[in-house]
Amino acid sequence: MSRKDAEGRILAAARDLFLEFGVASVTTDKLAKAAKTSKMTLYKYFASKEELLEAVVEKEVAKIYEPSKMEVNNQLEYQKMLKLFCVNLVNILFDPQIVRFDQLMISQALSSRTMSQDHYKRCYLPAIKELVRLITMGQIRQYLKTTQDPEDIADMVLSSISGLSYTKALFGFDISKDKLEEKIANVLDILFSADDNHKQSKA
Repeated sequence: MSRKDAEGRILAAARDLFLEFGVASVTTDKLAKAAKTSKMTLYKYFASKEELLEAVVEKEVAKIYEPSKMEVNNQLEYQKMLKLFCVNLVNILFDPQIVRFDQLMISQALSSRTMSQDHYKRCYLPAIKELVRLITMGQIRQYLKTTQDPEDIADMVLSSISGLSYTKALFGFDISKDKLEEKIANVLDILFSADDNHKQSKA
């Protein structure tokens, strides 16, 4: 069996077990049995359960970054890329399995604050940093006219897109992806219409 096949089986088994039982309840014995492999093989590829969890989450969220690899040569292409990035991000964050991971991590925070904070750093922080990078690029190339701090803009965009909807998702309500994409379009329309320099020159 190739390394890729072995890792794939372990990751698939770990993902299913973490979602069903919670991270803390999954033992290496359970993992090895579900992956149809030995504990020795598990440790060969993943030194700890935390490292395995990180790999599972990274695999789940990897497709968020596909749009940001697009080549951008003008404002229209930039707007398309930023919208696709935000759509991918929201689709991942509202995916029932990712929401389930978040629910697990929130409950885990009561007994292991470090593990829940690590989940945030793995799942959310890289995506936030990438959004900040994209916003900064838009400002440098003047595709975005607002001069507000990129981190503040990213915070406002993500808060506006998710908001109460994500809280409802955490509590088990179904969220319409069509409505989320419509909200993304509206938020980005506001962002692209913002012009701080124009406001300052009129003042």
